[in-house]
Amino acid sequence: MSCVRNNLRRLLGNIILACLMGIACLHAQSENARAEEGNTNLFAEAFALASDQAGKGRVDVYVQLPYPEINFVKEGDQYSGRYEISATILSQEKQEIWQKSQLAELHVKDFSQTISRHFSSLKQFSADVAPGTYEMLIQITDQESKKVESVKRTIHVRDYGSDSLAMSDVMIVHRVSHEGMRLNIVPNLTGMITREEGSVSLFFEIYNRVPCDSVTLTCRFVNSKQEIFNQQSRREPLTGNRTQVVWKMDTLAVPPDHYILQVEALGAPASEKVKSLHASVSRICIVRLKNMPLIITDVDKATDELLYIAKGGEIDNIRDATTTEEKQKRFLEFWAKHNPNPKEPNNELMEEYYARVDYANKNFGGYMDGWKTDRGMVFIEFGPPQNIERHPFDADNKPFEIWYYYNQNREFVFVDETGFGDYRLRYPQTDLWGRIR
Repeated sequence: MSCVRNNLRRLLGNIILACLMGIACLHAQSENARAEEGNTNLFAEAFALASDQAGKGRVDVYVQLPYPEINFVKEGDQYSGRYEISATILSQEKQEIWQKSQLAELHVKDFSQTISRHFSSLKQFSADVAPGTYEMLIQITDQESKKVESVKRTIHVRDYGSDSLAMSDVMIVHRVSHEGMRLNIVPNLTGMITREEGSVSLFFEIYNRVPCDSVTLTCRFVNSKQEIFNQQSRREPLTGNRTQVVWKMDTLAVPPDHYILQVEALGAPASEKVKSLHASVSRICIVRLKNMPLIITDVDKATDELLYIAKGGEIDNIRDATTTEEKQKRFLEFWAKHNPNPKEPNNELMEEYYARVDYANKNFGGYMDGWKTDRGMVFIEFGPPQNIERHPFDADNKPFEIWYYYNQNREFVFVDETGFGDYRLRYPQTDLWGRIR
């Protein structure tokens, strides 16, 4: 076990940056596959609202790209990064409904900003479309490295003019400010809420086609077991046919977990001819503990993935916790003991480890998770190799790969025994735990 700990600590620095940027140096084929399936380091979301155009809805598309995903180059006394962003909306028949492209250019003075995930580039697009279900495709092309990242989302645009009371999609807010009567909102595109911050703000719009002075709003967090947490209600006055709502919700009483965030509006119309008004919307969110990496959305899975750095008893200690909150607490306590820089708020060793796990899952998985495979095991233990020698089509041999770690005087040979990408470690003849293969 000390091997991986010492190795990970030694590689912190340049290699941690490479891993967090996707470790694109591993191989061009892996990079292309990664671009096709999407990259979790690119955050994109679409929110459907009522449009000013009759019979249509407005889709606001937000795209956030962390600075480490951008290839900055030194230009004089500053660092510059350039990328092209393309947003496309397709119908269910795959016909292009709307498309827009834009070149983005960034300039920063401090190099540390270019490698910090605390900084990111946020872009917004808006499109008016008819009610229906669509597919949104976002593609980012770095102008320096030509690396491509993409993500797809499904968009549901409701017919906001058909109901007496309707609501837009609900947005989790990262930051909100006012310019006169105008709201400036920066969305939280990750869907993750940090419980220790104590509260989270939601933004949505209410549309009413019949006279109504106010509605009662109810918000609740519902977990996978249909348990309701932190149900809150408030009276909201309506201002004309469109009312914008920013609602600050308390989150301290919500245990860390996956949730459906439900928001309902109930109103009593002024006319007796109209029955009570009702509208509801929902979205997925994750409540997590502070300092948990964004890449981790399931603490049970993340605990299993500790196999290459934790002792069996340490893993069992986390698994034996009786609540999700206690499990996450023990998980973070484990990593606190393995933090090479305890004074720093972010545990770089933990970020590095799960960046490797994530890469292994995306590139080496098949009938099992990539981190469980032999290639995944070696990659997580030793990081990206200095060179890979591939032999996929040798006439007299099964497909095999040789990974070279020159700095550590190591090499590993993997053979595809089945022909279906199941590469097994053949050299050394024992795996990293000393078992004969």
